[in-house]
Amino acid sequence: SVGARAEIERRADTPLQAEVVGFRETRALLMPFGPVEGVAPGAEIRLDPMGSAVRPTRAWLGRVIDAFGEPIDGLGPLPQGPAAYPLRAPPPAAHARGRVGARLDLGVRSMNVFTTCCRGQRLGVFAGSGVGKSVLLSMLAKQADCDAVVVGLIGERGREVREFIEETLGEEGLKRAIVVVATSDEPALKRRQAAYMTLAIAEFLRDQDLEVLCLMDSVTRFAMAQREIGLAAGEPPTTKGYTPTVFTELPKLLERAGPGLETGKGSITGLFTVLV
Repeated sequence: SVGARAEIERRADTPLQAEVVGFRETRALLMPFGPVEGVAPGAEIRLDPMGSAVRPTRAWLGRVIDAFGEPIDGLGPLPQGPAAYPLRAPPPAAHARGRVGARLDLGVRSMNVFTTCCRGQRLGVFAGSGVGKSVLLSMLAKQADCDAVVVGLIGERGREVREFIEETLGEEGLKRAIVVVATSDEPALKRRQAAYMTLAIAEFLRDQDLEVLCLMDSVTRFAMAQREIGLAAGEPPTTKGYTPTVFTELPKLLERAGPGLETGKGSITGLFTVLV
């Protein structure tokens, strides 16, 4: 099926992870998660029975990870939780989902006054490059009245990641946050998967009855990554070159944020930046 994981045996000492992104007649189209050096015709392909899942725990708070859930902050390995959370989980059923909760203090007075946000609500932050979206997200991560924060940095410039974590977010903001990073030089599959990873971790924390603030910068780069994948699979380009799957994947991603099941206490308040 589309989305199935596979490993390609290459001449290098490590296999190359790939994903099925489509089909052409009787052939499956594989897209790699890394460079294709060493891959040759006739290479062995092994299906991954585990699929795409992650096992987060609360001990991940304060850590920085990549699209595979591997630590990239040099602080050692991450403990694994007992339950596997699929990266592409469906959103809660509409009839079983709770309603938006009470007002959330975002910690930014101008937003509290002019853009009042409730727990479990979703908002877009629309602005051009260099205006201050990332700085605003760091203010929310440090000061918003919530239990945990999940930050997804999708397609960020490599030099800005450490600056965001150490200076903009700071030690105080990082204590209650999990940061997922996929820089702009990484393959489109990793950039897209980092967005899925961000929501999967937020869903785990929500299921722990926590009030979660999910910040993603930016959903536009998620759409660009999906466009790249769709074009490689042979989809026809539509508006601004975006392929039809972009418009089906966006609601699947964004609908995962919001109130949890009516029986639970947790919710995911989502703020997603959009480049204009």
